[in-house]
Amino acid sequence: MPMPAPPKRACSRYSATGTLCTTPTARADGWCGVCDGYTVRAPREETERRQRWHWGPGPWHPAPLGLETDEAYEIEIHPHVVRDYSSHHTVPPKTAVVQIRSLLEDLITSGAPTEADVRGRRRIYLPQGGYGLMLSQDRGTVVRYCTRHAERTWAQYRGGVHSRISTPNRGTAWQRAALAEHLPVKVTATALHGYTRHVLGTKITRGNIDDIARRLAAHLNEYVLPKWDRTADVTLADGQGSTWVLAVDDRSPEGVVVANYATGVRTEE
Repeated sequence: MPMPAPPKRACSRYSATGTLCTTPTARADGWCGVCDGYTVRAPREETERRQRWHWGPGPWHPAPLGLETDEAYEIEIHPHVVRDYSSHHTVPPKTAVVQIRSLLEDLITSGAPTEADVRGRRRIYLPQGGYGLMLSQDRGTVVRYCTRHAERTWAQYRGGVHSRISTPNRGTAWQRAALAEHLPVKVTATALHGYTRHVLGTKITRGNIDDIARRLAAHLNEYVLPKWDRTADVTLADGQGSTWVLAVDDRSPEGVVVANYATGVRTEE
């Protein structure tokens, strides 16, 4: 006899703009998977401090984990790990358990690096993604959760949800959203502010960001991007008094505009 489908409930997560989502969902973590999935309406001040990527003294050396994916739902999760996760991501303990197990399953499935310390504890983690778990010596209990992300869960990160918190070279979420509307390439905060200051002679606000993004896109498409074949990092003069630093990036197939600085050298058309 087939198992009945789990009952649906309202999502109750938030979009990047703080709008409450009420889309019906049957997922165990309570997220519909369609909205941005933030657990709080806006980033709290304290979440701007990134959780440290602390594993302990080590030293660490490569070692097999020795677990199958289905065992992610059988091993224990230490209560302090549940508390830490719940506090960090603002989710109920039951949701924390579901998400921790889902992370462990994905880490095992993806063949993430695993290492052991002198006590025999194992860590399995994604060094670039910034999520990981530590298991006890007998690998029967999750004893630590580590992340570099201040507010996004693994499910959000895996789903491509962007952080709402500004980082030194990514700018704010509303700046990135405006740039994405007009440009296929990534533009760092350094390049955006350099163009705005050196070329436009103004400052970025929420009121003018769309116009700035539109003008930046037009400038890059006319004077910069046609000169770049996207096979190597380059520094290009645009002939309009500015020089641009461009970089290739495996995670950004169209490339990254890294920086812009004024040279004052213009090329006559």
